[in-house]
Amino acid sequence: MIKKKYKSITFAIFLAILFYSACPVFAALEITGYPNIPGFTSPTEGKLETYVSYFFGFMCYIAGAIAMVSFAVGAVQLIMAASNPSLVKEGKDKMTSAILGLILTISAVIILKTINPALVEVSLDVLPLTDGIYYKNGDKYKTAPVSEANTSNIPSGYETLYYKCSSGPALLIWKFPKTNFAGNDNNYRGVTVVRKKCGDTENLSNIKSFKTSFETSGIYYCMAGCNETGTVCSGYMSESNASSGELSAPFKNNLKSIRVVNDLSGDLHYGIIFHSKDDPTVTSSCSRIFYSSDKNKEIECFSNISISNSSTVFFWNDKDYKLSGQGVDFYSEPFGWAKAARAGKYSLTTDKIKDYWNGAPTELSLDYTGITRPSGYKNIYQQFQQHAGSIKIKGNYVVILRSGAFCQVFFKDIVNLKSTEITATNTNIEEIDVIPVK
Repeated sequence: MIKKKYKSITFAIFLAILFYSACPVFAALEITGYPNIPGFTSPTEGKLETYVSYFFGFMCYIAGAIAMVSFAVGAVQLIMAASNPSLVKEGKDKMTSAILGLILTISAVIILKTINPALVEVSLDVLPLTDGIYYKNGDKYKTAPVSEANTSNIPSGYETLYYKCSSGPALLIWKFPKTNFAGNDNNYRGVTVVRKKCGDTENLSNIKSFKTSFETSGIYYCMAGCNETGTVCSGYMSESNASSGELSAPFKNNLKSIRVVNDLSGDLHYGIIFHSKDDPTVTSSCSRIFYSSDKNKEIECFSNISISNSSTVFFWNDKDYKLSGQGVDFYSEPFGWAKAARAGKYSLTTDKIKDYWNGAPTELSLDYTGITRPSGYKNIYQQFQQHAGSIKIKGNYVVILRSGAFCQVFFKDIVNLKSTEITATNTNIEEIDVIPVK
């Protein structure tokens, strides 16, 4: 008797597991024309909760039907038993069990509906969207990838990209006219870049591929101009750059403008200078220095860039220039800081440099106090330009020496200026830039 009881319980559990595992299968079949079951909602396509509720009711009716059949079988058996006591008892037991099962089924539904109708009318609340990028179709959303090489893979009707966030960096979206992130030519003509903030959407129709990236601080190279605020470029744009070196295609020797994006909260302000040679450490034609002179400006655009084979990138220390070091010393002799050099000296102090110093070497008057030199020597070489020997960089500074259109960039001591390319290829140093960096 006990074994029979356990078999019944095991069979009931098996049926329950079979029922719930079958629900997703039924949902996937997308069957239409379900019969109406009084008291239960018909399944709605795509909503699992309506399938669960419907099939719960369906199983209840099936249980009732089985109970009625079992009752009828017991009644027939009771009639046919005649005077056989064992068959009479078996028939009565079947009828009793059928009635009891039917009562229990009806009672279960009534009790559950009385306690809480939601227990039989299952509902699945839609979870709120987490921060991220989604395809949007009305009030429906699907998670979107960070890039899509072929927009034909986008689900039909979901051609709108939605940037969900409460706060965070801007989202940059590159829109390509061809698949596999290609432009109309090697210069990426036809590519556009848009900048989106939290809650913004962007239509992806009429493009063949796209990629996204969160905007970070750094320098962005542009193949065309950019607007006054620097928020977007009118053509193809690189991702963030923060290192010096040779520029890659298509920007090398083909750059038109740049976006400088500073990190105001992290106190990172970018500066950059471009060179006509692939190696930014050698002497070459140079651009001017590009950086945001406004300490509170997060994004700034610079156009009309004519030199762009390589670049030198630095972090401008504009918050507290005194933290960069003790300044820069200029000497009339190589290794001028050595006692034996007997060099004249000019000290460009932190208070003179401040955020940025630019001047001519004629402004650097050499001091020979305590130095034993003939008066004729001292009278002839009174300025650094007249006898440029060496430069001592006492801390974190970038020193740029210019002669005409040429320049050379230094971050470390120049022990002998006569051995540098800038003085070997050009007679005089005409201009000097000193910038405190991090």
